[in-house]
Amino acid sequence: MKKTTQLKQLGEFGLIERLRSKLNTHSPRIKKGIGDDSAVFSTHPNKLQLTSTDALIETIHFDLKTISPIQLGHKAIAVNISDIAAMGGTPYLALISLAFPSSTSTKFIDKLYSGFQTICDSNKIELVGGDTVASPKHLFINVCIVGEAFKDRVFYRTGAKPGDQIFVTGNLGDSAMGLKILREKIKKSGSIKHKNTLVKKHLEPIPRVKESSLLARSKLKITSMIDISDGLTQDLGHLSTENNLGANLYEDRLPASKALLNVCFQKKYNPIDWILQGGEDYELLFTIKPEDVKKLEKLFLKANVFVSHIGEITKSPKKIILITGNGSKVPLRVATGFNHFK
Repeated sequence: MKKTTQLKQLGEFGLIERLRSKLNTHSPRIKKGIGDDSAVFSTHPNKLQLTSTDALIETIHFDLKTISPIQLGHKAIAVNISDIAAMGGTPYLALISLAFPSSTSTKFIDKLYSGFQTICDSNKIELVGGDTVASPKHLFINVCIVGEAFKDRVFYRTGAKPGDQIFVTGNLGDSAMGLKILREKIKKSGSIKHKNTLVKKHLEPIPRVKESSLLARSKLKITSMIDISDGLTQDLGHLSTENNLGANLYEDRLPASKALLNVCFQKKYNPIDWILQGGEDYELLFTIKPEDVKKLEKLFLKANVFVSHIGEITKSPKKIILITGNGSKVPLRVATGFNHFK
């Protein structure tokens, strides 16, 4: 049996050389990738550059007992891609900084980078460098991603007005339920197929670059957009409170997968709670002018993209109301979000 090499045997520069030998840049805009003090790349004169960064820390953001290194690599990049997509942009370049315990095996690192590389390749993103340092105990991952968008088609959280219509891509609540299944090892909660679907949604999210590109290339009046990382209610709060507005959501229009409904039925959960509050779905939540609703639905239908018309922006400051199937109006609490220092 082949002996596994540990990072403390390889050393920092041995690791860098190992990674550089596996990563090759292909885009002509990349003038210099890994191997110098900085990556060098050219930009497009008719577009705006977008950058985002996100940190993931073992025991806080992920548990190596429930996620494989390949899945972790995928997710670390995917959540950053989602940030660029939420602005109407297309990602094309990434840098990764990593802090490893010295006992980390090269086998683990290879699989982690396989996850990085696979999702980058599928989204035509170049990995051009980063940094590697030692960590006393836990794995730390920080991704910096660069994208671009047409100058007049960058979408912000601000901009929604009363009467604007609210849409969301995909289904909601799946990722949160997938996490619960992983943590509690739920066994009697529906079919294995449904459970696997929910777990995969949590571990391997799909950033909505295609959907974002459709919106950016259209002539639709997109007034605001965000990706759903903290849950529908909370992220809708970000869109509405920026302009001191509110929103109405229609319960019977909220999208739920068959997998979520199956597990909720078996466990006697209310699926609406998961749809409203579940995080890490990384779907796009956006608002458009009322006159563009039919155009949007036609565009997405033609492209075979699933989108739901779930509500509208109102004048009521910081009030999100759920309108139930029987017409009742239920006020929803707009959460402030997770605070790392409280």
